[in-house]
Amino acid sequence: MPLTLIRSLILIIGWPILIGGSILLFVRGRAVYKLVKGSLVGKIAMVLVYTMLVEMYSLGIVSTAYMFSDSKSVYLVLPVFLAWFAVFVWSLRVLIAAGQEAKKISGQK
Repeated sequence: MPLTLIRSLILIIGWPILIGGSILLFVRGRAVYKLVKGSLVGKIAMVLVYTMLVEMYSLGIVSTAYMFSDSKSVYLVLPVFLAWFAVFVWSLRVLIAAGQEAKKISGQK
């Protein structure tokens, strides 16, 4: 498979996941924050969300620029993208679990 095709697939799949994922991450994080606002859990959720958003877009912009400057960089960007995606899924799971725990603690269903 030519490197330009792999690069195009990474960008066609990666950017929509990045945008949709950041919206989902922000919405989930905000929901947790609203439940436990002012507590340590709320502050951690807020920091997690902002950190992930900065990291996600930094990775996306740098990876995109790198892949357009050197087509062989696809070999480096692809595993980094996959590692990022695994951490992103893990972060979402933690936010969902934190939201459920916060609902239990606050007595909401």
